[in-house]
Amino acid sequence: MRLSWLENNDNLQANLFTLVIHLALFIFMIFSVNWNVKAPYYAEIELWDAVPTQTKPKPQIKKTKPKIKKTVPSEDLKKAQQKKDADIQLKKKKAAELKKKKAAELKKKKEINRLQKQLLEEEKLEKIQKQLLEEEKLEKIQKQLLEEEKLEKIQKDILAQEKLERLQEDLRDKDLAKDTRIAIEGQEDLVAGSNSGELEKYKALIQQKIYQNVNKQLCGLDPVELTFEITLMPTGDLIGDAKMIKSSKIESCDLAVERAILQAQPLPLPKDNRLFSQLKKLKLKFQPNGNVD
Repeated sequence: MRLSWLENNDNLQANLFTLVIHLALFIFMIFSVNWNVKAPYYAEIELWDAVPTQTKPKPQIKKTKPKIKKTVPSEDLKKAQQKKDADIQLKKKKAAELKKKKAAELKKKKEINRLQKQLLEEEKLEKIQKQLLEEEKLEKIQKQLLEEEKLEKIQKDILAQEKLERLQEDLRDKDLAKDTRIAIEGQEDLVAGSNSGELEKYKALIQQKIYQNVNKQLCGLDPVELTFEITLMPTGDLIGDAKMIKSSKIESCDLAVERAILQAQPLPLPKDNRLFSQLKKLKLKFQPNGNVD
């Protein structure tokens, strides 16, 4: 929307222009004029009794540094400098060689220490290997000894069996019951007839086999007596453990006799069931050091 009334009124335009110009001048005067109140200026005067004399200042002397003339080194100085440089180079070379030598010695020392440690480890390893070999040898020896003991035991058993077989032949016509140190009593009385001789024969064989395993040294020197009761199977092996009825009052002797009974297994028994029934349960009386009064 245009202001047509303003465009057609020239007087109004002139008045507005004049007003804008005056307003701009007024604003310029406000910001350009210094409105601060200045204090009055006072002059100060000094009074003298006499006119002071003027002294002339001393002229300043400029100090100039002496110029050092560069002299050209002579031949002697050149030689001395060259010698000095050569000495420095020689010292540096010696220091480098010394350093290199020390480094080589240190390296050599480290290598020696390493070799010594390696030798110690090898010695330890060799010692361990020797120890293992010795242990293996000892184990082999122990096994060999055990095998030899087993073989010796087997041989003893074979010899004992052979002796028993000989005794079986010898005891047919002899009565050894009165001469033995171990008296074996059957559960029942001796039967009459031909069975009586067979019972006595097998009792003698049993007592002989047990007495071979008794270690008499463990029973001392004085005569002692002890009694065990055992129950046998048809194979000659014990049913359960041997039961001690009477002690010798020497523990080592009691244990020695008990071991002898166990080691004597299997005990010789007849194949006849009637005879075995009379030998099934036995009381064994032992007198390792001879008859007891």
